[in-house]
Amino acid sequence: MSGFKRLIKNSVANIINGFSNVILGIVISPALLHNLSKVDFSIWSLTLQVGIFIGIIGIGIQVTVGRFVSFHSSDIEKRQRTVQQSLLFVTMLGIVCLALILVMAQYFFSFFPEVSDTAANAKLVFILISGSFVLNNLAAPFVGYFTGIERNDLTASVNVLFKVLLGFAIYCVMNYGLDVIAWVYFVINGFNQFALLVLYKFKSRDTKIKTTFDKSIFKTVVVFFGGLLIWNIAQFLISGIGTFTVGKFAFSELAGFAVLMTLVNTGVGILGALINPIIQPMLRMHNAGNDDHIESLVNKLVLLFALFTFVCVFIAWFMSIHILGVWLGYEQAEKLHIMFTVLLTSYLIRMIAAPYGLMLVAYGKQLSIAYLPIVEGVLNFTLSVYFVRHYGAVGIAYSTFISGVLIMCIYACKFRAEAASKSNQIFIAFIGIPILIATGLGALMISDNGTTRIIIYVIESVCAVLAIIYSLKLLRNIKCLLNNY
Repeated sequence: MSGFKRLIKNSVANIINGFSNVILGIVISPALLHNLSKVDFSIWSLTLQVGIFIGIIGIGIQVTVGRFVSFHSSDIEKRQRTVQQSLLFVTMLGIVCLALILVMAQYFFSFFPEVSDTAANAKLVFILISGSFVLNNLAAPFVGYFTGIERNDLTASVNVLFKVLLGFAIYCVMNYGLDVIAWVYFVINGFNQFALLVLYKFKSRDTKIKTTFDKSIFKTVVVFFGGLLIWNIAQFLISGIGTFTVGKFAFSELAGFAVLMTLVNTGVGILGALINPIIQPMLRMHNAGNDDHIESLVNKLVLLFALFTFVCVFIAWFMSIHILGVWLGYEQAEKLHIMFTVLLTSYLIRMIAAPYGLMLVAYGKQLSIAYLPIVEGVLNFTLSVYFVRHYGAVGIAYSTFISGVLIMCIYACKFRAEAASKSNQIFIAFIGIPILIATGLGALMISDNGTTRIIIYVIESVCAVLAIIYSLKLLRNIKCLLNNY
């Protein structure tokens, strides 16, 4: 199988995995929004965000195991030991997380006094939902193993089956209240993770290695995971903590914001799932000593992402009201469609830098700029508090855009300084196109003159067509490059 076809197969499997993880958001959130009280739906949303924060551990373990399993593709014993030591490490982290969950359950909702207006047992819901993500983390080494051997399709099949079952079960019991929903979520999710364990045991039974503590591999896993953890925590400060900020300073908008972020995170998650498997061919390029090919690939990918974002934002301006109308009803869509477009724009723009981050992971150098994601996360959080207090939930989009573009300026300068090619293309992708997107969207939002809007539509239409044409050229070039690996 060619390198490009292999990437497409794994990307599609990753997208399916991503879809399985957000099926509750896409299918169930509108039903929950209509059947639960606003307070109960807010409890559900806040608790899920805590679970997502805990899930950062699982994401890091998946990438860590996937990288080292791929790196040791010819050494079956080291692959198995990597999974074993990762499982030991994540178990230790799971015990710590469970202790923190029990402590947090006592105090978490005291920060949101509006939550007291509910008949649900908020503490029990918090423990069950957060505990479900701890179970996810325990199965993360198995998912990482299949990522490393490029069989993402196997875990995708298991996840889709159980997430469909979970979505159907929650839909059936949602009228019984939030407590029952939380129990269903915990039980079915537990079976899902057990199925991943069975799948791993079945597919890796060709080699039996005694389970022992391997200090060298354990340390390697912990160090690499630590570097990723910094990135992932910073990412949470950007994409996850907004729910808490809105809950604290604009609680009345939390339900609408949370349901919009479900759709935004779905789109961004699919894009992330599409690009994540690129780390395997990057590793092959790096092992072959062809770092110049990695630089070329990153240059093409970031520009492709930037052009894709431009086209998506242009389409979203026209289609968002209809997408939300079908999903939530047109009454809700009228209130939320502009905020949805602005949120989607800000989070898609941040994804432009994703290929650069994956390149650093492939090199094992993610710690070299670990401080930058933290700076971005802290800056984003600080700005979000200011903007949400003054402009409401849409302030999250403003803070995300400003902090994202500022940090991408630094990324662009660093990448160009270290790259052999010294291409200025990176500045166009990281800075030029995002500012162009924001300018066009801002002009549409403030324009109340029909003639002015028509002129803007014509200009953006021409730019969108040119972007699509050039994107197709970039895709052909990327395909040719990947087929060599």
